[in-house]
Amino acid sequence: MNYVAGPKTRRAVLASSVAMAVLQMANQAIAQTAAPAAEEPVASVVVTGSLIRRVANEGATPLVTIKSAELEARGHTELKDLVLEMPQSMSLGTNTGAAGPMINLRGLGPMRTLTLLNGRRLANEPLQDQYVSVNVIPRMALDRVETLNGGAASIYGADAIGGVQNFWTKRGYEGAAVKAEYAPTEDGGGDTKGFGAIFGVGKLSRDGWNAYIAIDHQKKDALFQSDRPQQHDPAILRTLGLGITPDARNPNPSANFGFARNANSSYNPTFATGCMAPYSTPTLGNNSTAATPVYAPGCARNPVYWTAVTDGSEITTVSARGSLNLSGGHRLDLDLLHSEFTVQKFRGMQVPNTPQPFTTYSLPATSKYYPGKGITPAVQVVGSNTGSNTPAMYIDPAKTPGTVSDLNMNNRTIYFQWGPAELGPAYRNDEQTNDRIVLTAEGEVLGWDYRAGLNYGESKRDTRVGEGYILYSKAQEGFDKGILNPFGPQDAAGVEYLKSIQALDYTYRLNKAFNQSVDVTLSKGLWELPGGMLTLAVAGELRRDGAQTFNAPLDYVLKKADGSYNIDAAGNVVQTDLVGETPQGVAKKIHRTIASLLMEAEAPITDKFLLNAAVRADRYGDLKQTTINPKLAARWQPFQQLVLRSNVNTGFRAPSIIDIQNPTPEVRNQVMDDPVLCPSTQPLVPGTGTPKQGYTFDQVCNVATNYWTKSPNNDFLKPEKSRGFSFGFALEPMKDLSFTVDYWGLKLRDVLGAVTITEIQQNPAKYEVNFVRNADGTIDHIVASQANRGQTRIRGLDLSASYRFPKTSFGTFDAKLDGTYTDKYEFQSEKNGPWLSNVGIITNDGRYGSAGPNSGLAGLPQINPRWKHTAALTYTNGAWAGTLSQRYNTGVTDITPRAGSTLTKVEAYKQYNLNVRYTGIRNATISFGVNNLTEEWPPLTSNSLYSGGYVTSLADMLGRVYRFSVEYKF
Repeated sequence: MNYVAGPKTRRAVLASSVAMAVLQMANQAIAQTAAPAAEEPVASVVVTGSLIRRVANEGATPLVTIKSAELEARGHTELKDLVLEMPQSMSLGTNTGAAGPMINLRGLGPMRTLTLLNGRRLANEPLQDQYVSVNVIPRMALDRVETLNGGAASIYGADAIGGVQNFWTKRGYEGAAVKAEYAPTEDGGGDTKGFGAIFGVGKLSRDGWNAYIAIDHQKKDALFQSDRPQQHDPAILRTLGLGITPDARNPNPSANFGFARNANSSYNPTFATGCMAPYSTPTLGNNSTAATPVYAPGCARNPVYWTAVTDGSEITTVSARGSLNLSGGHRLDLDLLHSEFTVQKFRGMQVPNTPQPFTTYSLPATSKYYPGKGITPAVQVVGSNTGSNTPAMYIDPAKTPGTVSDLNMNNRTIYFQWGPAELGPAYRNDEQTNDRIVLTAEGEVLGWDYRAGLNYGESKRDTRVGEGYILYSKAQEGFDKGILNPFGPQDAAGVEYLKSIQALDYTYRLNKAFNQSVDVTLSKGLWELPGGMLTLAVAGELRRDGAQTFNAPLDYVLKKADGSYNIDAAGNVVQTDLVGETPQGVAKKIHRTIASLLMEAEAPITDKFLLNAAVRADRYGDLKQTTINPKLAARWQPFQQLVLRSNVNTGFRAPSIIDIQNPTPEVRNQVMDDPVLCPSTQPLVPGTGTPKQGYTFDQVCNVATNYWTKSPNNDFLKPEKSRGFSFGFALEPMKDLSFTVDYWGLKLRDVLGAVTITEIQQNPAKYEVNFVRNADGTIDHIVASQANRGQTRIRGLDLSASYRFPKTSFGTFDAKLDGTYTDKYEFQSEKNGPWLSNVGIITNDGRYGSAGPNSGLAGLPQINPRWKHTAALTYTNGAWAGTLSQRYNTGVTDITPRAGSTLTKVEAYKQYNLNVRYTGIRNATISFGVNNLTEEWPPLTSNSLYSGGYVTSLADMLGRVYRFSVEYKF
């Protein structure tokens, strides 16, 4: 990126010449101080953020390193726990995303955090093609995680605006080990089980070769609101504005019915007997408690039964490495990875919608389940009851006075919206795989160190329907033939019929992504400076990223009268027999090539002052643009106990190839009120609006609505560009005590973001052109697609501290703290728009989701607590070791609480984990832990974006979890 340096940038560059870098965090600083001079020199390695080999703690850029053993000691059962607790990684609704948990450094979104495995890219998640889930990382083979906070585009190119997280697997392994772990929750639901194994032969230093293979498997059960009934107590939820007014009657297994397709919920034959617990509950209607009550009795879905708090998941990874030393100091490495994980995404009860022939089912008078014919009770009504009109349903003498009689059905066909109870909450399986093969060589040629690599990666996302998804035509046939009961439990024949009409394991969307690259790095010490050797590294990379979409599967796509499939000109399926999901896709292969050149120089001017400079140029073939991004960093160590460091950098992020060349819209669906035809004072809360004249509630209120988050052919999108800085120090005032402090900032312009559906709901007049309507005025779909919007600027402070207490006769204690303070987080929702602050608040203002970094990736806006930290106290005594860890974030203020609630304070959250490890049995390690020791629940919120009343993007609803693991080495 080229730009003219302004005064602020020039000052930052000047500051970099007098600042410098730290004693690499706690344990690194301790190691540096304690090492006696006579010890064998530490080997130079390549670390994240540099092309130049170095001793791991001598660089000019802050780097946080966490060993895999430390993650386990903190009670981590999966890498999602690292995502949630890292102070530098902000909330992104990671508990509910079907793409899996993702790192979100600096709160800039996972597409601005580059995730690497052994220093090289993996194929992106293929649907968005913007990020990599940590679920694909092999845990059993994991050695350490290195996190570089802040811009790193001068080394890695695009996507590293927020930073880089590099997962390193073991360099080699000899022997064998197996591991089993079990983590049940105290209150049930959400249990985790896993096992792993690793086997390796050979030793590089002895045999000149090594090969190992590691396997992991983990399964996590889903968690439902019904598993935590005490957390969904109506009395508590009413303080959050939830349940203040009763639910409106809605589609449920004990159907409400009417005598027309557009008036299909006037009566319910099971209301008088309590509906159908636990699937549905009786209601008098959402206006029944108004000053002038209006009663609309019937049955409503019970959300406690149908709603999943945390989805289920299953993860399997296989990783392998073979290493061979060649004569002349050369080495070859072959790395293989196969990862697959499935997110069991629960979607509640599925009912017909616009892609089906009708949004209702019908029941003929010949059905044995027809009301008043014996099995299904008659409905009692008051007033005129002629058999051709629709009298009011009887409740009790006070609410519905008048003459009571059984509803005169007059053998009229009845219409209703319904979903099956016996199949349970419907779920889809998002099956994702990530495969990679990397061949690398390193050594020395003509005095130059070289590293070269060939990398091929491929990812696939296969989205399939699971249980609970049925075929509309077959369900209608079941009602026509009297097999299915829309008003109560199914008999044995009905249950078997329901199972037979599921579309089990049907793929309705398939995407692939590819990553191919070749890279070469050369480095050499050129000449001796007073502080050491001036080292130059030059590198080149040629990368080809690709994506492949597939035509929508036609199995359940309905046909037009002329016999052709009902698909529009853009490739969207118009009508399908599958209830709840619409087949998606247009077959296309797309790709882009990126050619990169980069150079890094490191100059130890004196033994106390080090300068590091890097620059990278990237040429994007599809964008026909070249970006140039420099970095300048400095490190000054005026005396042994103090290190100063700073850097300035630029960065960029190119729109993904799916953003640019998307062959078909990405269609999403949510239940909402039409903001124009069913206006509401709470536009984000479905069922609260009032239909305009000429429309019924069922037509325009509480309706499942399609919206497009991606539109075809977005070649007008421009890359984002950034400028960043950091400066700080590391101090070791006394032996075994160290501190690091780094102040950082970043400014991002031309931010890529979509207009969110919430922004459109809240401002329908402003976004009138985004509504695409049917001939009758109802919504066909809403366009909420990508654009370059405004700017973002953030600043904050990273702080760490570490202390090893003096050794005692009863053991050793170590303490560690790692925290981040966010000083500023401002953004513009549109070009030249007002600056909006997003630190320490929570809001449902649509602008906070549209231009924010997680636009289009999660249904929840970014939450940025002012302060977030992890802390740990570790005790070691012989074969015993224990770690008490804490993660903490400050509270936030809700500036848009739900109507009916005065709660604006979202409390701070803290969680304690305790883990005890015993190694007194030969070759065995036994661990026992308690996660969430004090059983803290996510903070309560009255914000309407969190329909369950808890901020589940900051913490999960598992409660107290017990963790057991056993590892045995052979």
